[in-house]
Amino acid sequence: MDSSSYNKYLAAIKAANDMESSRAKEVLGKIYADMIANYGVSDNDVDYLYRNYFRYSVR
Repeated sequence: MDSSSYNKYLAAIKAANDMESSRAKEVLGKIYADMIANYGVSDNDVDYLYRNYFRYSVR
């Protein structure tokens, strides 16, 4: 993942984490699905963002 995409996803994740819980889970799920579609499950940045910044489990 390039740094521009990483920073874009990070900003979106942080914004979603600040939402009400049910909405946050929905948005985080969409962000995670998008990251997986674009970079795959085994991408280190996808894994790092998920493990360190997602407030809720969406897998």
